[in-house]
Amino acid sequence: MKEAALFIFLIISTVFDIKSRTVPAVIFAISGAVGIMAYIATGTYLSGGIVDELFGVILGAVFIGVALISGGKLGMGDALAILVIGIYLGGSGSALAVLYAMMITAAFSIVLLIIRRGNRDTALPFMPFLLAGCVLQQIGAIA
Repeated sequence: MKEAALFIFLIISTVFDIKSRTVPAVIFAISGAVGIMAYIATGTYLSGGIVDELFGVILGAVFIGVALISGGKLGMGDALAILVIGIYLGGSGSALAVLYAMMITAAFSIVLLIIRRGNRDTALPFMPFLLAGCVLQQIGAIA
């Protein structure tokens, strides 16, 4: 159930990011609140899962800091999405998802450069790549 809520959030955010390059803050607030309620409802904190969950939130906080100092290279929406992903997947899961997302983004960017459809200043919406990274992380978690 928790993962389904995460993917609904990511799909909605991806649509907004592709269409307008922005995701309404209310989506992050609702998604984060649902994630926290799911965390409490599942009782993960009772089995020592709180440490991993905190690492997920810390990872998100680090990316918020990067967004603040990057001058717009990483959007605040992307950083908030990583924070929400951290709430749902914990530290190890969210770190893997973000790593996968960055690798897919790099591969896509290289293809754009090769076919001359972009340059090093071409801005890409990051939410689709975060969605893909989370899908890959979940496939790996199941396998």
